[in-house]
Amino acid sequence: MRIISTFLLVVFSLSLAAKSKEVLRHWNVTSASYLQIDGTTNINSFQCGSAYQSGNDMIRERWDTSNEKWEIFGSIYLEVDNFDCNNRVMNNDFKNTLDYSNHPEIKVEFIDLKERHVKGNTRMAEGWVAITIVGKTQKYYVKSELEFLDDYYSILRGKQAFNFSDFDLSPPQKGLGLVRVNDELTVSFELILEQSALTDN
Repeated sequence: MRIISTFLLVVFSLSLAAKSKEVLRHWNVTSASYLQIDGTTNINSFQCGSAYQSGNDMIRERWDTSNEKWEIFGSIYLEVDNFDCNNRVMNNDFKNTLDYSNHPEIKVEFIDLKERHVKGNTRMAEGWVAITIVGKTQKYYVKSELEFLDDYYSILRGKQAFNFSDFDLSPPQKGLGLVRVNDELTVSFELILEQSALTDN
């Protein structure tokens, strides 16, 4: 009986040690990254893109010992003033709608993108992402993919539809309402990541 108890204690201790083990991969978000917002009006469509310029944000992957899969989390910040809609009037309307003088940044937070399966050199993941615009935050369930280019570089891609009204914003109008921007937008991102560290605790 004593031998069995000792054996169970050892197994339990090893189990706790395995659960406490954490592997983290750290990715720096490089300046080659890009985020684009696509929308439509009652007349045509438009695109507003922003190159990533901070260079200080980081995406991390955590190894989940409970299901032996990776989780992705982290945040990036984009300057509203850097968005370019390829039209001076649209640029001003877009930035004014987002109240960039009082809220100069858009925050995209990857809360818990969980690996679902692996396809070739790409890890398919899905989970919750929070977008903060004009100081208001909304959460969306997003599908994404992390493509490994080599041992040091990867690309995190994803796309999500949202509405101006999600953030209590009214779409801009021009010409006494003759040109009206529709409520729904689509944000897509392509983050070029450079591995900075791999820790095993």
